[in-house]
Amino acid sequence: MEKSNINRRLFLNKAFTASTLSILPINSLDGLFSETLDPPNLEGKKILFVHGGWPGHKPKESQELFVPILESEGAIVSLSETLDIYTNEEKMNDFDLIIQVWTMGEISTKQFKGLSNAISKGVGFTGWHGGLADSFRGDLGYQAMVGGMFTSHPGGHKDFDVNIIDNSDYITSGINDFKVTNSEQYYMLIDPNVKVLATTKFTKIKVNEFDNPDFIEGIEGSIIPAVWKKYHGKGRIFYSSIGHHLGEFNIPELFEIQKRGFRWASESKYHPYENCIIPIYS
Repeated sequence: MEKSNINRRLFLNKAFTASTLSILPINSLDGLFSETLDPPNLEGKKILFVHGGWPGHKPKESQELFVPILESEGAIVSLSETLDIYTNEEKMNDFDLIIQVWTMGEISTKQFKGLSNAISKGVGFTGWHGGLADSFRGDLGYQAMVGGMFTSHPGGHKDFDVNIIDNSDYITSGINDFKVTNSEQYYMLIDPNVKVLATTKFTKIKVNEFDNPDFIEGIEGSIIPAVWKKYHGKGRIFYSSIGHHLGEFNIPELFEIQKRGFRWASESKYHPYENCIIPIYS
C-alpha cells in the first residue's frame, strides 16, 4: 500500500468527522452521562500505539492513518514496534489507553503479564479485526482477556451487513446498520458475557479453497458478535472485528464507532465502572 493512498484515506476520514455529525442529533448523547460526568474524550490522554506482526493487516499504515486522528483530538501518542514495551511496568501504568495492531505472532509470558497487569489496573485496551482478536493464537489467557478470538473468515472476501443491537450505549447510540463490501467477515469464538453492541449474519457463503464445506453448511444463518466491550479488572476493552482493509474506515458508521470505542476505553481511570456482563443463557 503506497503512502499516497494512506494520505488520501486520512483526508477522507477527516472529512467524515464532519459528515458523521449527521448520524447524531446534537444533543443525542444527553442523558447518557450525569451532569458531573463528561462524555468520553481523548483530550490529554496518553496513548500507546503498538504495531507489528503479520504485514497483511498493514500495521505501519494503520499507525500512519490513526495517529494524526488521535492527536487531532488532543491525545499524546507514543509508538512501539515491539511487544517488549509491555514489560516496562512504570511506562505501562502511565498510559490511559493501548491500541494494538498485531496480527498473529507470539507474546511471551513476561510480555503478557505486563500487558494484563496494566489493563487490570485501569489502562484501556482496544483494536480491530486481526490486530486484537487474532494476535497470539497460542495464548489462551490473552484470548480470554480480549473476550473472543478469530477462527476463520468463511467465503473469503465478501459483502456483509453489520447490525447495531444496542442503541442505548455511548459507542453505538444513534448509529444505523451498515454494509461492508469485499472484506473478511470474522467467524469468532466469544465469551458469552461480553456486552455486544453490533452483530453480523452469515448468509450466501461461497466456499473457497480454504474453507471446510461441512463447516460452512453448518453456519449458514449464524449471527456472530462484531463489536463488543468488556472489562479486564479495572481496564476497559473495546473490540470491532471489522477493518481488514483500512479503506473500510471510510464507512462513516464504522469510523464513528471506532473513534468512540477509543474514547470509551481511554476512560477506565476517570469514569465509573460499568456493568458489561450481559449473560445470554439466564
